Amino acid sequence: MTVPPGAADGHPAHRVRRTAARASSLELLLDLVFVLTVSQVARAVAVDPGAVTVGRAVLVMAAVWWMYDAYVWLTNQAVPDTTPVRVLLVAAMAAFLVVALAIPDLVHGGSTVLGWAYVAAALIHGGLFIALGGPTSARVMTRVMPLNVAIGLALVLAGRLHEPAPALLAAPLVLCVVAAAIAVRSPFDLAGEHFVERHGLLMIIALGESVVSLGAAVGGHGLEAATVGAAVLVVGVVAALWWCYFSGDDARAAHALEAVEPRRRTAVALRGFYLDHLVMLVGLTLLGSGLHHALEEPLHRPEPAVAWLVGGGVALFLIGEADYRRALHLGPALGRGLAAAGCLALAAARPHVLVLLGAVVVVVVITTSTDARAGARAA
Repeated sequence: MTVPPGAADGHPAHRVRRTAARASSLELLLDLVFVLTVSQVARAVAVDPGAVTVGRAVLVMAAVWWMYDAYVWLTNQAVPDTTPVRVLLVAAMAAFLVVALAIPDLVHGGSTVLGWAYVAAALIHGGLFIALGGPTSARVMTRVMPLNVAIGLALVLAGRLHEPAPALLAAPLVLCVVAAAIAVRSPFDLAGEHFVERHGLLMIIALGESVVSLGAAVGGHGLEAATVGAAVLVVGVVAALWWCYFSGDDARAAHALEAVEPRRRTAVALRGFYLDHLVMLVGLTLLGSGLHHALEEPLHRPEPAVAWLVGGGVALFLIGEADYRRALHLGPALGRGLAAAGCLALAAARPHVLVLLGAVVVVVVITTSTDARAGARAA
């Protein structure tokens, strides 16, 4: 571990992650809370899988992911190895738990609970970053923290309406863009290996949520042969997406991020790890919502909205993963783009659920293999 430059000029010394790659157990516990966010967004969409509901849910998730990912940046800069810091992180964990529980209420009707819990999480985050992040990070955070708090207040305002308009829920996203623009001007010195590991763990949790959706869909319907077959195919879909994300990209991404010129590293991280991972997380969430309905009648053609949630969810994941590879120069991504187009075509065709799931597995596996072979030839 090294002491940050700020320690010598009066700023409190802290442990920074320049050589520590492993996430702490407290960070893993915080990640497990985030799985409830994914579950609650999927639940909100599953109740009413219409375009307006999906739009509201995606906008809320974008704001929540911004604040949650901010904690990954925080623990990347300073190891949470003192009791006061750990206590504050547990408090933030409680705030995120409340945020997750309140998501369906905000999406479907008036509730200010999510916004106020978001404000609490933003205040804890900003305070810890200013105290532990070193002089440069502290200066940036004094400008970003008010915007993060404003995002929470905008969510409070949206929650005061019985049915918040998507335009109003877009206001927090605009504030996120402004905060990101400020951060880019004063780059953070990110520890690549830890940063990539934390996001990889979050993706595993989100992929697992798609499997968890099986329980909600199958419960009460019995384990008939078609249901068992559909469940096996869901595991195939999740495994194919896991392979798409973890087929060596996690190891290469750490080196790629460290190799980026420091002045550009924050911009690359915001694109690859906030934006692209948001797209992937939204895709997995929509997939989970679609599976909730699709597995109820695996031998029938799904409703159009359900087919688009399944096929479109996988397509969004692939689009996000493709741009993630481009952002960090991890290798060819054409196959991911073609696979996304194939999944959208399947959603439009709306075959029987078993056929839809099986075809998605085949499309993702073939195109991921194509990218892998292209990358091997290029190397």
